[in-house]
Amino acid sequence: MTDKVLEQRVKRLEIKLDQSIEQDHERLTRLEDVLANFIKSNQDGFANLRQQMEESRQRNDAEFAKFQQQMAASRQHSDAEFAKFQQQMAESQKRNDAGFAKLRQDMGYLSHRLGSMVEDLVAPSLPGILKEVVACPEDQEVVVNVRIRRRHPSQPGKMLEIDAIADCGSYVLFNETKSQLTPEKVKAFLEKLTVVRDYFPEYPHHTILGSVAALAAETSLIEYASRQGLFVLGANEGLMTLQNAPDFTWRAF
Repeated sequence: MTDKVLEQRVKRLEIKLDQSIEQDHERLTRLEDVLANFIKSNQDGFANLRQQMEESRQRNDAEFAKFQQQMAASRQHSDAEFAKFQQQMAESQKRNDAGFAKLRQDMGYLSHRLGSMVEDLVAPSLPGILKEVVACPEDQEVVVNVRIRRRHPSQPGKMLEIDAIADCGSYVLFNETKSQLTPEKVKAFLEKLTVVRDYFPEYPHHTILGSVAALAAETSLIEYASRQGLFVLGANEGLMTLQNAPDFTWRAF
C-alpha cells in the first residue's frame, strides 16, 4: 500500500472519529438536559409532596385537637351522668332498705298472728262448727282445748301434737291449723288421725272427726281434703267457717 493511499485512509478515519465524537457530545448534551429536567421535575414533585404532607399534618393536628375537645366534653358529661346515677342508686337503696324494714316488721306481725291463729280464730269457731255438723247434746257445752301434746302411753319416745280438740257428747273433733294448706300437710294430718286413739285413750268409743284450718285454701285443696272426709275451715269475718261443698260427707276416723 502506497503512502498516499494510507494517508487517505487515515484521513477518512479521522473524519469518522470526529463525527463520532460530535455525535457522542450531542448525545451527552441531550442526556444532561434530560437529567436536568428529571431533577427539576422531581424537585418540584418533592416540594409538592412536602407541601401536601404539611397540609395533611395540619389537618390531622386540627382534627385531633377537636377530638380531644369532644372527649373532654364527653368525659365531663359522663361524670355528671355517673354522679346522677350514683345519687339515684343511693336513693333507691334507701327506699329498698325502708321497704325491707317494713316488710320484716309486717312479716313479724303476720308470724305472730299466724302463731296465735289457733287461739284467736280456730278455737272460738269450733263449738259452732261442731254443733252445725253433728248432734251435740243441748245440755252440754262444747269443750275446746288447744296446743295439746301427748306422749305415747307405751312408747314414751313418741310424741303427738294436736292444734285443737273440741268434744261434745260422743263426738270429738281434732283440728290441724296451718298458715297454708298443701296436699302433703293434709296427708300428714290424716296419718295423725290414724293413731290418735293410741295417744288419747279417754276417747275409746267416741266418733272422731278431723278438720284442717287455714286463712285461705285453694279450691283444689278444699276438694282434696273433702274427699278424705275432712272438714275444711277458712277465715271469714273474724271467725272460721266451713269451706266444704253442701253435699260433703264427713268421715269418722
